[in-house]
Amino acid sequence: MARERLMDRARELAERGRYTAAPNPLVGSVVVRDGNVIGEGWHARAGGDHAEVAALKSNGSSVSGSTMYVTLEPCNHHGRTPPCTDAILDAGIERLVIGHLDPDPRMRGKSVEILRRAGLEVEVLDDGLFERQNEQFFHYMRTARPFVHLKLAASLDGRIAARTGDSRWVTGEEARERAHLLRAEAGAVLVGVGTVRADDPLLSARGLTDMPPAITRVVLDPRLTTVAESQLVRTAHDSPVLIFAGDMSLDGRDRGLIERGVEVVAAPSTTDGLDLSFVLDELGCRGIRGLLVEGGGETAAGFVAAGLVDKMTIFYAPRLLGPEGVPMIGGLLSPGLVADAPRFCVSEVERVGDDIAVTLYPEGREDHVHGAC
Repeated sequence: MARERLMDRARELAERGRYTAAPNPLVGSVVVRDGNVIGEGWHARAGGDHAEVAALKSNGSSVSGSTMYVTLEPCNHHGRTPPCTDAILDAGIERLVIGHLDPDPRMRGKSVEILRRAGLEVEVLDDGLFERQNEQFFHYMRTARPFVHLKLAASLDGRIAARTGDSRWVTGEEARERAHLLRAEAGAVLVGVGTVRADDPLLSARGLTDMPPAITRVVLDPRLTTVAESQLVRTAHDSPVLIFAGDMSLDGRDRGLIERGVEVVAAPSTTDGLDLSFVLDELGCRGIRGLLVEGGGETAAGFVAAGLVDKMTIFYAPRLLGPEGVPMIGGLLSPGLVADAPRFCVSEVERVGDDIAVTLYPEGREDHVHGAC
């Protein structure tokens, strides 16, 4: 079987962990001997078998003398599971084809060196397809910040709510289901406190075939006005809730929230609100590698204006809400010249039920993962 076909199969297997593997990367593996596939595996969730071990176990017998194809460099250290390099050597694998080196500082080719010293033939493709598949993992390893994916649901004229503030529902059921998948993929979701007051959201990932890990719910709340009766606070012991508040607002109001399981973090302020760079740094320190921003127009504008959006998906509904509707991008973003406006390039356009999903990346980013962008 051709190498390209086997690597494509490994990449397909990796996709099976898309909504359950966070915060770990997506990895798939195929084991071949005498031209026949004798084992396949993927990483399903943190703490479970890595793709290489799952592929070895799937055979149920000896794989000595075989070739393993894997999308990402095997781990060489003890974490929640033993090193995959040990499992590969113990199994008697003779040849290894790797889609891309792992950007983790503990890796970056070190596993390749270990395996080659042990006598294995190792080929590294460094194919950008495998990096793009794990865009949030690579971004986190390079920046120590979560990959920010801004999701917006708007009318054709760019409104996220009617003039009364009513926003249920701008888009259709299929688009709303996709939003739950995006939450699971990211592992964390962020909104502004205005969204908490207006919608009292739960911000969970519901309706998935496989239960994802607990979603970290993040709220930007400069004056700390989130109430204990909100769904977020009432479910804080089930799924983490992290509220960033202005340091002047921590005057005792935070105690009741903390007693209910909420983590409250004092954040510095700027002229436009809380310091979003500080927020991302703090989330990165907590190991959060992906962040889906679902807040209102001002929250969206804050991230765009600060140049902190790494990816954007806009679900356009085939309806018009008029000039008095709530704009999807608020007043914090107000360039004086068209030439000064943030630019994005379209990566994908897809029909989702009756709506259209447009996926975009910031123009000029040197992340090397955006394909045609």
